[in-house]
Amino acid sequence: MEVGGERGDSLGSARRPIAWSQLTQQRLVETLVRVNIGTLLACTSDDRRTRPSAPAQVSFGKMENAREARWVAREARSLMGGNGITLEHIPVRHILSLESVYTYQGAKEIHQLILGKAVTGYDAFA
Repeated sequence: MEVGGERGDSLGSARRPIAWSQLTQQRLVETLVRVNIGTLLACTSDDRRTRPSAPAQVSFGKMENAREARWVAREARSLMGGNGITLEHIPVRHILSLESVYTYQGAKEIHQLILGKAVTGYDAFA
């Protein structure tokens, strides 16, 4: 968020920073909301001292946080314009890292199968 805000302040046409734009502010707010929701989800599912988490809850948290992190990284890249696709800037490096996490050895599909069993009661692993 800080990089997007700094970059938004430094770029601009007509001598106004990009962060001045209503649409940019809307995108920054949406990004911040998604980051905070992911943080809250991780904090509540990780509180094992008070109550243990079921495998479906853990899978839900991991799958959803990976999906939201990908969205946030893509949004940050988009906010930076052409600079967002160079390896010199942080967003594209995060995108590459998150894509490998999201697709690593079918992790997304495994989480979906665990959640599917919790929803339907049928084990589709067999």
